Amino acid sequence: MTTTDTSPASPLLTHDQRRVAARLVYGASNHLIARQVNLAPFTVASHLAAARRKLNRPRSSRAVLTHALLTAGEVPPPCTTGPAPKFTEHDRQVIRAIAKHTLNAAIGQAIGVRADDVRAEIDAVVAKAGASNDIHLVGLGHAWNILRGDGAVAEHTMDEPAGAVR
Repeated sequence: MTTTDTSPASPLLTHDQRRVAARLVYGASNHLIARQVNLAPFTVASHLAAARRKLNRPRSSRAVLTHALLTAGEVPPPCTTGPAPKFTEHDRQVIRAIAKHTLNAAIGQAIGVRADDVRAEIDAVVAKAGASNDIHLVGLGHAWNILRGDGAVAEHTMDEPAGAVR
């Protein structure tokens, strides 16, 4: 009888990079992550930069990075205390747009509002979700299966200007 080893693929990130990324999905700042894992904030930033490179998202926002990390299975989604709120389709579009786009102009185009109004749209959905910020909202979007398996990582375009992070 022949058997085949079907062990899962090796993770892209190192153990320390995954420790940092696991806290990012909760929306933690670099300083908070540094305190939680006993590293310098610079080291946390370095680990996140390495994760961006490994996931081919070098200039992405933290929310786009979070989506890439969760889609790639590098870290688990954040824990939730209950089911998803009763999101409208527009709310779901906002969550998807945050996960896919770095710039407010691109998010606005995706959800049909002016770039100047994007922050208010995001803040409203963050509050409705009980998330700490847009990064945490993306993590919760995965936990609630709003984003899981939507292929957004492959669709993300890198035609946004270098260094342009919301």
